[in-house]
Amino acid sequence: MNKTILAAATALSMVSVPAMADHHQGESAYDMSPQQQAMYDELDADQRALFDTYTPDQQTLYFGWNDALRGYYWSLNEQQQDAWWYLDDEQRVTLFQMQAPERREATWNAIIAQVDELEARDASSQQAYSASEDSRDMRFVSNAVVQDVPAPHQGEYPVCESDADDNCINAWAAGQRGPGVDPPLDYWPGESVSS
Repeated sequence: MNKTILAAATALSMVSVPAMADHHQGESAYDMSPQQQAMYDELDADQRALFDTYTPDQQTLYFGWNDALRGYYWSLNEQQQDAWWYLDDEQRVTLFQMQAPERREATWNAIIAQVDELEARDASSQQAYSASEDSRDMRFVSNAVVQDVPAPHQGEYPVCESDADDNCINAWAAGQRGPGVDPPLDYWPGESVSS
């Protein structure tokens, strides 16, 4: 019992489940080297059919494994093969090198539980997204904001005081000079003076 718990705890600490592309979403055909073509030709018809659904990245990873690791991959059941693609190469090799069958099985159970949880979470978020996309009774409402505009000024504008900036004229523009009257800027505020 303790060994099983220890194995499950080891599996959980060893295995992180990175979000990798799902191998069911095949992309384009992969151009193989002669050596890769020979490895491909060694596969039986079912293995080739499954291999052809892999993304080019997954196919590249597959060809990078040694013969023993590729053989181990094909010995896995469908659920384990699906979970295999969520692991990185270091995790795959560690799992392959486990000697105790009960430890390896406990590790696989932990990995599959994590993958199932991840895929369920992804499926529920996809479902929520598609439900929001499919709502046909969407209604757009506009709340217009009316801003009060002061009445137009009649007559001449007064010279601006220090606390008034609206409805007045700059003292320099009004012809006033002397202390407390600043000349207009030679540049637009917000632009650097040197440009």
